[in-house]
Amino acid sequence: MRNLCKVSLSLALVALLAAPALAQRPGGFGFGGGNLLTNKSVQEELKITKEQKEKIDEANKAVREKMQKAFQDFQDLKPEERREKFQALQKETTEMLNKAANLTAEQKKRFKEIELQESVRFRGPDALSTEDVQKQLKLTDEQKDAIKTIAKDAQEKIREETKDLEMNFESFRKRMEIAEKVNKEAMGKVAAKLTKQQRETWTKMRGEPFEVKREFRRPGGGGARPQRNDL
Repeated sequence: MRNLCKVSLSLALVALLAAPALAQRPGGFGFGGGNLLTNKSVQEELKITKEQKEKIDEANKAVREKMQKAFQDFQDLKPEERREKFQALQKETTEMLNKAANLTAEQKKRFKEIELQESVRFRGPDALSTEDVQKQLKLTDEQKDAIKTIAKDAQEKIREETKDLEMNFESFRKRMEIAEKVNKEAMGKVAAKLTKQQRETWTKMRGEPFEVKREFRRPGGGGARPQRNDL
């Protein structure tokens, strides 16, 4: 248990070291991307088979080793370089887990919906910055600019409200809570910029609301604390 807590804290601190990336994109460690595949509640929702789970667990072991090494290597880097390397590592580990899972077409569809919900939760308006999302919503250039401004303001507010937080597990949780609150407010502003049809499409893209139950533990023990996935 002690080793598990130590690993959990190390992984959490890697994410903190990559700040403000947390506010910009879904991170690893169960916040989004392929790492969601290691979450028990997500696996249950996707109806992951025993064979798939074994493959995911095997890949996740390799991911954890990479992340622990990154925790050591990233500490002495400059912020911009640290974020760049973190995001590259995040992409690599996500691909590792996605490949190992070998999801069916139905599982991929539902997983994409869950990923988008988590993306909104941690990225807020920036979740609408991808070409795929903008294409599906048929956003105009004016709407893209407006959403970009809202996203920028939200990120600045998150940075301002988290600048005095220390590098520890409790601060990590606090940073998440602040990001969620600010992003939820920002998404209300985004909704006002969309047409009725775009809002309906956006709702359909996210699918049935799903609550991802967080599994990381605080150092020293204690159970997992479920986190709501309100949008």
